[in-house]
Amino acid sequence: MKKQLIFLLAAVTVIVFSCQKELSFEGSNQPAQGSLQSDGLGDCLPKTVNGTYTAGIELIPATNTLSVQVNVTRTGNYTVTTDTVNGYYFRATGIFTTLGINNITLRGYGTPFASGTNNFVVKFDSSVCDIQVTVTQPGVGTLAGAPGACAPIAVNGNYAPGATMAATNTAIVAINVTTGGNLNIRTDTVAGIWFSYSGNFGVGSNQSVTLQAQGSIPSTETAGPKLFTVKLGSSTCTFTVIVATPSAGTVNCTGAIPMGLYMAGVAMEASDTVRISVNVTTAGSYTITTDTLDSPTDGFWFSASGVFTATGNTTVTLVGHGTPHTANTYTFTVKYGSSTCTFTCTVVPTDYFPRTTNSNWSYEFDDDANDSLLRYVKNIPPLSAGGNNFTIFMQNSGTGEDTSGYYRRNSGDYSEWFDVGGFLSYDNPLWGEYIFLKDNVPAGTVWKSSGFAGTITIPPAPAQNVKTRISSKILQKDVPIAVNASTGNITYQNVIVVEEKIELEVAPGIWQDMTAILDQYAVSYYARGKGLILAEVYNAAGVLQAGKQEIRRSYVY
Repeated sequence: MKKQLIFLLAAVTVIVFSCQKELSFEGSNQPAQGSLQSDGLGDCLPKTVNGTYTAGIELIPATNTLSVQVNVTRTGNYTVTTDTVNGYYFRATGIFTTLGINNITLRGYGTPFASGTNNFVVKFDSSVCDIQVTVTQPGVGTLAGAPGACAPIAVNGNYAPGATMAATNTAIVAINVTTGGNLNIRTDTVAGIWFSYSGNFGVGSNQSVTLQAQGSIPSTETAGPKLFTVKLGSSTCTFTVIVATPSAGTVNCTGAIPMGLYMAGVAMEASDTVRISVNVTTAGSYTITTDTLDSPTDGFWFSASGVFTATGNTTVTLVGHGTPHTANTYTFTVKYGSSTCTFTCTVVPTDYFPRTTNSNWSYEFDDDANDSLLRYVKNIPPLSAGGNNFTIFMQNSGTGEDTSGYYRRNSGDYSEWFDVGGFLSYDNPLWGEYIFLKDNVPAGTVWKSSGFAGTITIPPAPAQNVKTRISSKILQKDVPIAVNASTGNITYQNVIVVEEKIELEVAPGIWQDMTAILDQYAVSYYARGKGLILAEVYNAAGVLQAGKQEIRRSYVY
């Protein structure tokens, strides 16, 4: 039997979100003030460690980083530091220009002496929090094909004069690991670029490793083969990259419409694209890119590279990169050689519960791939109720299309219009609205819905007048959460965890938590830019019950 979305006692999911504080600009001619965000045990929130840490290997500040959050109460210059542990430390400096929650990246310096788990104390203003970093023992291995040509070898991507390396520029080699642990593999720098990889490996032969290209090929670089030497410890092998002659032509942005939903603070994904027309006059390699907007050093842009094998008109898909920070409409300039054209892209405010037309989500229940639900937003007029307009969600569990909820957002408040009577088993329908998200409050905030009055009849007892309400609490804010569905394990970033319980008015103005009596409450998980990714029901003792709902995939437009 197909289930509906979990919502405590009934079939309608309570979609509740949390929030980022809205930030305001202030001056910076003074030391900043504020506090590091932490949980009840003193650990930093979010507690994010980036990069790999190996005994005896010097940290790379660009990749060995810690991510923490600061609640800024006064803008200005800041320094966030850790103590030095096991030979290395982390540090960040800059200027806070906005109040409220700010994300900070501390860069790592030094060389770990030994393997193990190191506890760092992060300090800002008068506040501290803890974060743990694990240092691994270095592994031992050799490159397949050493000391000659790497074997096997596969080189992917476009390499042309003036090209900046992207995710598609890779070289795949094989290694033989004799002692498990962290391995650092890197090439020399040739023609302005290099390839590298760092990670943990178990013992084994012919393990495939994808080296990522970095850097940019100078526009003055001559075309032809370029020999790279790969190094793993004392083991080396070589491979060749062909720098191709660049193509020529003109670009045309007529009809170029960005695909995807662009939200402030949400990083671009592979599905965020725009298609343009190109008239190729000379076949060869190409790199087409836009300017970077929103911020010259930390904004977002579009690009594509490859090889044109023929002349004439064709289309190219530019893929989005980076992160937009401010809601606005931006005009991008596409550049291909000396040819340019422009298109616009609109960035909307951050949203933990997207309601855009054609957005859709697929869910399964209790890890059963055959027990699934599709939820989506159709291009239909909104529902007008209670003096407001609500976006209509639809669903299909394999038995046909049906409505799945009515939602709206007003400034920092998200609301649902729903049948309270059906949800709480009242004798009669009772439609109403309640706020399921406030995006301008921090973790730990509790809010209550208005009271919903009705009658409940449980024979042979007569009808009873009751008044109930929903109590919501933000348990965690902007934390990573892994969802393990039948389609695989995916970790979602910036997730809000919300608890919901039912309360009963036992006397005028006096409310009682009904969790012990009902023996259940709900916990929902919402990822920024994605929506609901996980919903769970617990009994009063905090034990997870059957009916867990997990996301399998999402498309947000």
